[in-house]
Parts: sequence; C-alpha cells; structure tokens
Amino acid sequence: MKVNGTYDIPANAITTYELLTDPDVLVRTMPGLKSLKSIGDNHYEAELEVGISVVKGRYKGTVKLEDEIAGEQFRLVMNGQGPLGFVEMNMFVQLEQTSDQQTKVHCEGEASVGGVVAGIGQRMMSGVASMLMGQFFTAMRKEASKAKNAS
Repeated sequence: MKVNGTYDIPANAITTYELLTDPDVLVRTMPGLKSLKSIGDNHYEAELEVGISVVKGRYKGTVKLEDEIAGEQFRLVMNGQGPLGFVEMNMFVQLEQTSDQQTKVHCEGEASVGGVVAGIGQRMMSGVASMLMGQFFTAMRKEASKAKNAS
C-alpha cells in the first residue's frame, strides 16, 4: 500500500531533521512504537504494536535510516515480525524549508502488513495508515514547538 503525504512542521529544516531522526523523539511521537535500541550506526532494534481494533499485534524488528543528507532528506526502512504476521515500511522523507521557522515534510513510500491483521483489515489499512501518519505529525509539531520554546 502506498503511504504519502505532506506535513508542516513549525521549525527550520535542520531542527525538523533532528527531531525526525532522534530515537527518543520517535518513541514519543510514533503511534505504536514502544522502544528503539541502537544496534549500529542509524540502525535500531524496535518493538511496536500495530493493529486494527481488537486485532493488534506486537512486533519486533529493525528501523534503519538511510540516504541521509542532514536537513534535506532520509529514508526510513522498518521491518517487524510478530505472532500475527509482519509489518514492513520503506519511506523516503524530503524536507523543504519554506521560511525561517517552517518546514514542509514530504513523505512517499510503501507499507505492507501480512498475516492475521492484513487478512481481517486489508480494506481499512490505507485509512489506518493515513490516520497514524496524521497522529505522528501532530505529535511532531508539538515536539517542534517545545524545542522552539526551550531555545
């Protein structure tokens, strides 16, 4: 399934990049992400909970940041497996600073879920993915505002 969107963050491109690539910030803002532990340069072991309604599963896997250019772009590659199946995502993120304290975040990628969760909720997955992205960027805007107020 395709996952894409454009989101505004109230921060410059460097700050936005730092927030989007900070493991602690990601755990606080990404719906379902329970933990990220470093296992190498920009490579993390992840635990997440993904699902629809009562069909939720815990997944363990990896998150890797690739193709990074600070303040401009990166690729997020996520893979996870659990008792209910698997989840995978490959998303390219490009930053466009539109003013001193405003950055557009362009996301384009693919996500897939297999197993019980996909079998039951395949028709709803696109809507769920859009909802989760919206929740993530709402939380990320709050993080950017906190960072601005702290400086």
